[in-house]
Amino acid sequence: MRKNLCRSWILFLLLAAASAEAQGPQTLDSALQLYSRGRQYQASGPENEAQKAFSSSLAIVEALLAADSGRKDIVYLKCWNLFRLGRHKEVVIAAEKALARFKDFRVDETLAESLWFLKRDEEALRYFASYVEMAPQSDERYSSAYYYIGECYMRLKKYEHADIAFSTALSIEKSMYYWWYRLGAVKELLAQYKRAYEFYGMALKLKPGFAAAVDGRARVKAKAGL
Repeated sequence: MRKNLCRSWILFLLLAAASAEAQGPQTLDSALQLYSRGRQYQASGPENEAQKAFSSSLAIVEALLAADSGRKDIVYLKCWNLFRLGRHKEVVIAAEKALARFKDFRVDETLAESLWFLKRDEEALRYFASYVEMAPQSDERYSSAYYYIGECYMRLKKYEHADIAFSTALSIEKSMYYWWYRLGAVKELLAQYKRAYEFYGMALKLKPGFAAAVDGRARVKAKAGL
């Protein structure tokens, strides 16, 4: 009798799971799971599966927002799904609409990154400044925000500012080879050739054979007196 009940319960659970899969999950948790799956696919491929996961997550988020448009966590996830789909103009629209109603440092940061991708650097810097002012330093995007601040200043040719921003990013997260390369690049532009050589070398320690860093180190070696 007990075995039959167990089998019936397992069958019920399997049927319920299949039904939920067929109907599609409509909770924030399922949207987050799909977003996380998309990030995993981005890290290991294939990219088309990542895009499918972000699109599915976004569809759930849109449905949730139709019922409750004021939830910050849902708005934030919408912005990040749009961001991962490369729909930066839509990120700007959604984020600016949200920030007109409430403050959220996460939305500030996502908006700032999309503005950078749209080459609207002055605007991006304003939102990065707002993010840095409000966000705890433990936030997962804190180091990335400083990296993008550095990139904004590089495009604006404010190299001393870029130097400070890249250095701050790397004081928080030291394992990003490309950030070391960019710090080397700005040191080269500032004619600090020994430091440039050092930082190109740091990039190569993390990613041996990285061509841009190899070329950079070759350029500054003689100028650094090495």
